[in-house]
Amino acid sequence: LGDPAEDGEAKARKSRSSRSSRAGLLFSVSRVDRQLRRGCFAERFGAKAPIYLAAVLQCVAHKTLDMASKVSKKRKEQRISPLPLQAVVQKSSVLRQLLQGAVPSHHGKAVPQSQRMALPSKRDTTGSKKR
Repeated sequence: LGDPAEDGEAKARKSRSSRSSRAGLLFSVSRVDRQLRRGCFAERFGAKAPIYLAAVLQCVAHKTLDMASKVSKKRKEQRISPLPLQAVVQKSSVLRQLLQGAVPSHHGKAVPQSQRMALPSKRDTTGSKKR
């Protein structure tokens, strides 16, 4: 049977995997976590926030480089130069807004919670009519 000291060592070896590898990401979750803490964006944030942000950054980088590689192939270039990257950013309105610092619009999707609160409730409008 297993010695308790050996079981502890086996657990320690298993838990040495990085948060990025556990999440299946190439972008460093620990680095994103550190930058979030240093940036003073919020007093507190959840343990999954840096994982989600690293996944979003990886997705944006992947799509951008994928489109830039297609532009480079059309121009018969072997490397992705800054010119195809600029072309991709100029073509994509969402990427352009993201890199300019503007928040992308919702295009008819769900209304954010803050905007729901701003709308008057039905109870308030019916109550004012009775008086």
